[in-house]
Amino acid sequence: MHISDKRSPWQDEFNVPTLDDLRTDLPVPAAELFDATRAFLLERDGLLESMRWYGDCWFWTLAYYLENEDTDEDHPIALIVPAPDNLQIAAPLDREFLEQLNTRRMKRAIRDGLDLAAQPYSTNWAVWPVAAKNMLDDLISLLQQRLNWLQGR
Repeated sequence: MHISDKRSPWQDEFNVPTLDDLRTDLPVPAAELFDATRAFLLERDGLLESMRWYGDCWFWTLAYYLENEDTDEDHPIALIVPAPDNLQIAAPLDREFLEQLNTRRMKRAIRDGLDLAAQPYSTNWAVWPVAAKNMLDDLISLLQQRLNWLQGR
C-alpha cells in the first residue's frame, strides 16, 4: 500500500478516530475553526459530545446532544463535519423553529444553509460550510438561538 492510498481517519468507517486524528487532516485555518466550534458547543450547559459515523456523506462527525432529553441518538442538536477540504456544521431543524426565525437580518450564507432544511426539500438538515471566523460567529448565534428555543419548549 502506498502512503497516498492510506484512507483518512475521517473516512475509515471501521476505526473510530480520535479528536487528534480528525484535526490532523484539517488545514490550519479549518483546525482553528474546528476547535472554536467545539469550544462553543462544549461550553453550553446540558450538551454532550459523541463521535458518530454518518455514512459516505459526512463520514465521522462530532455530534452534540441535549443531556437531559430523551432524544434518539439519530437526532443530534448539531454536527461538526470535519471534512479536510470543507469543514461544515450541520443541524436538523424543526419546522416550528424555522418559522419563528427572523431571517431578514441574517447573512446570505446563513440563509442558504437554512433553506436546505425548509420546503421544498425533503430533509430537515441545514448545512453550512465554515471557512472563516465571521461565518462561525454567525452560526454560533444561530445555534444559541436554537438551544434557547429547544430548552424553552
